[in-house]
Amino acid sequence: MLAKSDFPVADALALLGTFGLEAALLVPTPTGLDKSIFDATSSLREYLDERGYHDFANQPQGQDHKVVREVNFVRPAALEKSKVSLYRPPTKKGDPRIWLGAATRANAAAFNLLALTVIDETLYVLNMSDPAVRASLGDPASPFRRVVDARRRTSDAAEELLELLRAISARGFIRTLRPGDTGVGMTLETLLGIAANSKQAPDYKGIELKAKRSKLGRKDNRSTLFSKAPNWKLSPVGSAVGLLERRGYVDGDGRLALYHTLRGDKVNSLGLGLEIDAERDWLKQVHVDPATSKAQHDVTWEMPLLKRDLAAKHKETFWVQARCRGKAEEEEFHYVAVQHTSGPMTGNLPALLEAGVVTVDYALHLKGGRARDHGYLFKIHPENLGALFPPPGAHVLG
Repeated sequence: MLAKSDFPVADALALLGTFGLEAALLVPTPTGLDKSIFDATSSLREYLDERGYHDFANQPQGQDHKVVREVNFVRPAALEKSKVSLYRPPTKKGDPRIWLGAATRANAAAFNLLALTVIDETLYVLNMSDPAVRASLGDPASPFRRVVDARRRTSDAAEELLELLRAISARGFIRTLRPGDTGVGMTLETLLGIAANSKQAPDYKGIELKAKRSKLGRKDNRSTLFSKAPNWKLSPVGSAVGLLERRGYVDGDGRLALYHTLRGDKVNSLGLGLEIDAERDWLKQVHVDPATSKAQHDVTWEMPLLKRDLAAKHKETFWVQARCRGKAEEEEFHYVAVQHTSGPMTGNLPALLEAGVVTVDYALHLKGGRARDHGYLFKIHPENLGALFPPPGAHVLG
């Protein structure tokens, strides 16, 4: 139905993305508009579920289980409140429906492009076909723009953390507290009084902290977004041991190991790559036979769970850059800059995986008959953060 939209979908998403907004899209037909009842498409259902607004998958059929919430229709100079009903009718399979109320007809025409976006648990509907609505996004005084800007203001915790980082930066180069790749992060966390832990929770008062050496002289400057083990029950290899037995190699220490980067745009030297299964909403690791070009499926991640973990990990994140000098125990860091991001655009994740912008690292080996792993690491280059996050705030520390 999006193909019948009277406004270009790509233009609408690009405009919304400028303000860090993701949205589900609807194009009302004349019949749907007359009743203000629309099919809750798979993309709409997924979006509302990811935002914690409504879960159609676990909603029983029938009027007794209908959910009614408030919705705001965005006008150029006002927000018009209405009611939205989310339900599954008792007939047939109970295909999910969304009713946006009589206000729909006052704010849209057939085949207009409607964008539904959730901000702070409130649903907003924008008619992207209306040039006045589009123009209001660029007006800081418009009611909806004020809602958007309020969400993007720097939090008190962020201001506090910035001041602490500026004080650390003013000290110049600081000796590492741990040799190796993890030293730059561990040293910064220690200076901030953050206890080392392996939990998934953010590091500082709800803010995730990611420290990275500057790119100069380093082959791999990717930052880890999050770690997520595959769903082994959905994976043909069955387990991490099965993966090592099928795709591992003997490393310099005589171990069966697998330390390699996976991309969606090409296979690595082992013939391993990533593939998006849009029908099942899976990310798959496959092996491509060089002789036949046939792909064999090894490992599965469920895309909704990847999006969920990305959103949970990076509600607000400081990406700290450090200059470095020296090696091993003598290495020193000068923390010089921060990129401040919030609210990842999780809908972009599949495309970024497919394009090789977001990659996955295997880091595991066999020890004593058991698989030992350092995580299944989803990574991105800092210069590509803008493809996954709204425009970040940039801060020079010193």
